[in-house]
Amino acid sequence: MKLSLAWVFDHIDADWKKVDVQQLVQRFNQMVAEIEGYHKVHIDLEPITMVEVTGIHADSIVCFSKEWEQEYLLSPRKGVIIGQYYLIKKNDSGVVWANAQDLGSGKDMLMPAMAGNLQASWKNNFETHDYILEVDNKSITHRPDMWGHRGFAREVAAILNVPFKSLNQFLADKKMTQIDALAIAATASNPFAISIQAPQACKRIAGMYLNNIAPSSSLLWMAHRLARVDARAIDAVVDMTNYVMLEMGQPMHAFDAPSFTDKRLVVRMAKNKEKLTLLDGETVELTDQDLVLSDGTNPLGLAGVMGGQSSGMTSTTTSMLVEAACFDAATIRRTAARYKKRSEASARFEKSLDPNQNTIAIQRFLKLMRDAKIAATESDEIFSLGVQALKTEIIVSHEMIEKRLGVTLAPEFVIKTLTALDFGVQVDNAVYTVTVPTFRATKDIKIKEDIIEEIGRFYGYTTLETCLPALQLAPSLDLGWVYQQRKIKQTLAFACSMRELYTYAFFDEEFLATIKWQPSHTLEVQSPVSENWRRLVTTLVPNLLKSVASNGAEHDQLRFFELARIWETNNGTMNERKSLAGIFFDKKSVNFYDAKAELQKLFDMLKLKIEWVKVDNPDAPWYAPHQTADLLHNDSKTGTAGLLHPTFLSSVIPGYAFIFELDADFLLNYKSADIHFIAASKYPEMVRDISILASTEMTADSVADVISQVDKKISSVSLLDFFQKEEWPDKRAMTMRFVISDHERTMTKEEADVIWDKVAATLKGVGATIR
Repeated sequence: MKLSLAWVFDHIDADWKKVDVQQLVQRFNQMVAEIEGYHKVHIDLEPITMVEVTGIHADSIVCFSKEWEQEYLLSPRKGVIIGQYYLIKKNDSGVVWANAQDLGSGKDMLMPAMAGNLQASWKNNFETHDYILEVDNKSITHRPDMWGHRGFAREVAAILNVPFKSLNQFLADKKMTQIDALAIAATASNPFAISIQAPQACKRIAGMYLNNIAPSSSLLWMAHRLARVDARAIDAVVDMTNYVMLEMGQPMHAFDAPSFTDKRLVVRMAKNKEKLTLLDGETVELTDQDLVLSDGTNPLGLAGVMGGQSSGMTSTTTSMLVEAACFDAATIRRTAARYKKRSEASARFEKSLDPNQNTIAIQRFLKLMRDAKIAATESDEIFSLGVQALKTEIIVSHEMIEKRLGVTLAPEFVIKTLTALDFGVQVDNAVYTVTVPTFRATKDIKIKEDIIEEIGRFYGYTTLETCLPALQLAPSLDLGWVYQQRKIKQTLAFACSMRELYTYAFFDEEFLATIKWQPSHTLEVQSPVSENWRRLVTTLVPNLLKSVASNGAEHDQLRFFELARIWETNNGTMNERKSLAGIFFDKKSVNFYDAKAELQKLFDMLKLKIEWVKVDNPDAPWYAPHQTADLLHNDSKTGTAGLLHPTFLSSVIPGYAFIFELDADFLLNYKSADIHFIAASKYPEMVRDISILASTEMTADSVADVISQVDKKISSVSLLDFFQKEEWPDKRAMTMRFVISDHERTMTKEEADVIWDKVAATLKGVGATIR
């Protein structure tokens, strides 16, 4: 954004020519926002003159300069009328029309016709010197009050400690009818009814009718100021609306009153596929997410973005309706982005403007009209609809200010600083009640710390003593989950040869469409940065599959894991928890038992006993039936693991995979039983085998548990062999080996045989047959 320093100082009771601009810019960058650069403007008026058009021919335009007392022939240009006044200049090739660059602009634009016969005197009051400041827009996105020259002037006046001129000096004295309702009827002097039908998108709107307007070309002083900040001058009325926007930071619009089908100004949401031709000539097809200004029947303009061509001001306009509104920032931003029509107006509305400044804009417009002596019949009053924003109060103590800034401050400095920035301040027993003006309350000043920041930046951050903050360190009461997480990741990375992933917390909607799966019970963000990233993940598996798809073309084997949060809703309640998911991918084949053995390394490290229970019909569609298991600990489910359904994977990349997803909260907080050292027996061990025929429902682990409980002298049990036959549909033969030892003495064969008999009797008791 470009600003004119001379324009800024219109609002400051001081001479800008006596200011050290370099020092001002340096202090402004330290205290307020970033001025990326500045340059001096010096206009040489010697080769420029004002001429009157005296004749128009097909190949030339005849002009006469009273200053130079000479007639000139210039190249044809559109819109020229005999009797109008223009600026021309001499160059090496002769005489040409003057353009905006000749008056300090950075853009090559022809200057419009100028109002009044100023040929003899126009150079007397012309601003030949100025400084143009180039502001970094990103540094003032939180400051909607600074999107105009007056907002900058307020900060500059406070920095330089000079008087800031009263707003009343710039406004016309006009009766105001302010109502909180959403509609107001027409009156004799203001024949247009105004209504708000979309209160969520339009908080306030003000309007005023002007009749019997005398058409006027651009005012020279205003046209060249607009040119210096790269705005195009058109004619007096349109220039004034742009001038108000660039000065006060409030966009406004002037409608050609006769173009209204009905004498109504209605703010409403557009209808789907409703069409509107904009001022730039492009016709757009609207959606019901767009806000429009209409005459009750047809849309007249894309609210906050650009006016419509049908209701635009023309050289023949004799009556108009001027409006200024406060539109919802998000609505305007989305519309401007949807149609790629980001304008000076939309850039300001996107910053959450002060709702109360819309009437100020119209009063400033009237002041400019009156000062320029442009004849017009004004309606009796300005109508304003919608609830006014109220000033907010923040209470902060002097002690808190000093404590936060780490300095000692005089109360007078605090009061002076805040007052210079238009805050109201009352002090009682070293406690400040600060009244926040509405132009700072929409987006910027909300809490006590914001007030302290205002004081701190004027005290000077560079003057604050540099010191490290004192922090009393103490051991955490429970950091066990941190070490547990580190062990889990190290085991998967080193023991299982897996790579850790860090993916988005959102589902990739495009990838979900590829795998033809849609999650349920999801949480959706209200204002997503992209339509493709709008729902929080309820499972980590899709992001794992996407990673495989992205890397599978270059690798035959991939192993990924991710430990992250997932979110899901349950009866309107949001549940957030941690999940651990992983995938073993191979283009040739993946064996369930090999993958199970890899995952078992994690459970062994945690000393976590997990029971694998086959699942015939998994809940998630990516698991293969009959090749998936629920993972149980003490009969409580802690996760699921299994082979990936081959048809599910084929939509992503050809190959095979084993996936698992575990309850990470359980794993991180699991504490295994304390390990106690037991010295090995110094006496010989005795080994015994026992063969049984048992139901297929009895697993080797369950048989081992039964045997180990028979006698304390049984130190270990293992499966030696097993087999099944076709004639045993529900039976399985197993051979178990158990080791017997005594820490006190050498056991005899007879004692070992007694224990074997007890094992056999116990196994018979649970339904096994000794073979």
